[in-house]
Amino acid sequence: MKNRFLRILKNYNFNNVGILLAVSGGKDSMTMLDLFNSFKDEFKLNLIVCHFNHSLRDNADRDENFVREQCEKYGLKFYSKKEDVNKFSVENKLSTEEGARILRYKFFDEIKKNENLDYIATAHNKNDLAETVIMRILRGTGINGLVGIQSERGDLIRPVLDFSRVEIENYIKENDISFVEDETNFEDIYNRNKIRLNLLPMLEREYNSKICDALCRLSNIASDYSNISREYIFSKKGNLWDFDGDKIVVDISKLRLESVSFRNILYREFFEFISKNPNGISYKIIEEIDNLIFAKTGKYIEIKNVVFKIEYDKLFVYSKNILKNSENDFYFENLDFSLYSTKFFDIIIEYSNFEEFKNLKQNKDMFFINKKYLSLLKIRNRKNGDFLEFEFGKKKLKDIFIDEKISKDIRDDIPIFEIENNIVWVSNIRRSNKYLVDRLDDIVKIRVLLKERL
Repeated sequence: MKNRFLRILKNYNFNNVGILLAVSGGKDSMTMLDLFNSFKDEFKLNLIVCHFNHSLRDNADRDENFVREQCEKYGLKFYSKKEDVNKFSVENKLSTEEGARILRYKFFDEIKKNENLDYIATAHNKNDLAETVIMRILRGTGINGLVGIQSERGDLIRPVLDFSRVEIENYIKENDISFVEDETNFEDIYNRNKIRLNLLPMLEREYNSKICDALCRLSNIASDYSNISREYIFSKKGNLWDFDGDKIVVDISKLRLESVSFRNILYREFFEFISKNPNGISYKIIEEIDNLIFAKTGKYIEIKNVVFKIEYDKLFVYSKNILKNSENDFYFENLDFSLYSTKFFDIIIEYSNFEEFKNLKQNKDMFFINKKYLSLLKIRNRKNGDFLEFEFGKKKLKDIFIDEKISKDIRDDIPIFEIENNIVWVSNIRRSNKYLVDRLDDIVKIRVLLKERL
């Protein structure tokens, strides 16, 4: 198992990176902890452990203390947090499972940011993936739902996803690793537990002894189809649909010419893109959305804070939340050599030359590009999930503002410059290494000046 884990680490291309290990104290997470610790020195890993106490069981505090003690033995830094998940879930009208997930990952993100780490690792295994696929099939899901749990999504990794529960239990025994047992895992009062304790063993015993492997292959195949669908939909960008700030705008006359199958997939993809919710939407809702494109202007459907709205010959898809603070929103494209103005800033675009570029290119208050990129450049204010890419990786815009000590009062008003959905300059603060000046003629200089306040 260690050799396979070593190959996984090499595939991730880990070297001198920081990883936050989410450890509950159970067999899965203690196996992950021990495996990472075995290769910590070889890969020069900065490992930090965190434990989220859900306050849902009588033994919750015992589990937290156990993980803390194990971290002392491994010599690893440890964080824990205790939250009243039930209270949070009731107050926010969420299921206990969803409330726990929100609080848990919020805590993980806080530690990752504070410790300047690169990844968050959770200990989902092959059986977890199989159970998730079955749950979604029983609930009624599309192709995207069959993808289930992914081994990597952004900064979230699941390095033991390729190992079965049996392999993990054998590793625990062979290496005499301590763990705590969550007694609720043996109560068949939850859907997942019913699948784990009753349905999967029955399918294994009576239909397919390698059902978990079969379901995982199904998940991988679904992932391939999902990726191809996304690529095809994205190939239609600029013709069938495009971005308008935080909204997706679809040409209805062209959309009506597409097949119903394509339209259904497109609606699902746009919903998941806006909502960041991989569970998708029901077929009934898909039909209702499709009926919209034949309805009168002004009609709309709202699903989980995502709005599909008809306005004349366009279908707009956007998050309901973007309407809450839109007073100071701005968006410019098709730029030329002119002055653009927001509530607090003036943006000046003018010709430059190589001598000026050479002398001032390190000045963070100016931005130089070739004229050929000007037609692609767009200016907007920030939105959730924004990040800036550098040679060494990427960093959330929120974290950059914190590092630069930018007041929360003005963050939403700072002009953001992007090309092809890639942020290239956070005005007067930081820029990426993309779209650098690559020739010495037709150089454009852009300045952002704070307006004088009377």
